[in-house]
Amino acid sequence: MPKRKRAQIPQPPPHGRYAQLTLDFAFKKAFGTEQDKDLLIALLNAFLERKLPSPIIDVHIANPYVPGKTRGKRGAIFDIHCQDTMGNKFMVEMQMAKQEHFIQRTLFNLSMAITNSIKKGEDSNFSFPCIYSLNFLNFDLDFGEGCDNIMQYISLSNEDKPKIRYKYVNLVYVRLTRFGKSIEECRSLQDKLLFTLRHAHELKTKPKQLKGTLFDRLYEIMEFSNFTDMEYSEYMSQMIAKIDRRAQLACARKEGIVEGEARGREEVFSLLEQGLTLQEAKKRLLTHRV
Repeated sequence: MPKRKRAQIPQPPPHGRYAQLTLDFAFKKAFGTEQDKDLLIALLNAFLERKLPSPIIDVHIANPYVPGKTRGKRGAIFDIHCQDTMGNKFMVEMQMAKQEHFIQRTLFNLSMAITNSIKKGEDSNFSFPCIYSLNFLNFDLDFGEGCDNIMQYISLSNEDKPKIRYKYVNLVYVRLTRFGKSIEECRSLQDKLLFTLRHAHELKTKPKQLKGTLFDRLYEIMEFSNFTDMEYSEYMSQMIAKIDRRAQLACARKEGIVEGEARGREEVFSLLEQGLTLQEAKKRLLTHRV
């Protein structure tokens, strides 16, 4: 097989030595290929350890697209979709942008995976394998009062007997933005992976604390000098799209503030014309908005 052409990267790269793993392309390149599935297995075992009856030994990476029931029905697309030797299924996602209904979206995708896992036909008994949804969030999703941990676990349980849990469906959310440890504070594999997901793109070299073939290979994959021209182009397209989205949101926010201030001034003037004092006008507006 001919050797792949390496990308010609400016020296030094304008954004660091390593790719940003919170971008879909980089995340899939690192964890979503059969030839490097040991990295995916390590990721799953590190973040699903609490939910797994035993460590994952091997996985088969499947097509990330789960089709809808009919041609007109919407399907689901996962960043990584795989199955272990016991038949359990795993959906892994890296979510960059904040979404108001992200948990509902996760449930929708999970439902699609369940539907496609059930045996079709008259002899179907609605049995399906255990399904795990592992979601890395590059934003702070609110899970309710007191739910302050980086890791959030959601599963089916009996309300009257909370200790009774049903293993069929498991949702795990990892709030990357809540991870604040330095590399010197990272002891567990989970912490070291969290540090890499959060900060690898800011580094000039792999930290000495990240020893072993797993991290050697992971940082080798992420290094821009090992990208092909096509891979580098795809990565930069996603990076530019991210910068564009951020600029668009900032512009919309600024325009919204200006518009809100202008509308507020008009309402105050209207109330003043009705004979209210400035203090009374402000109090009226605050009362109505509350």
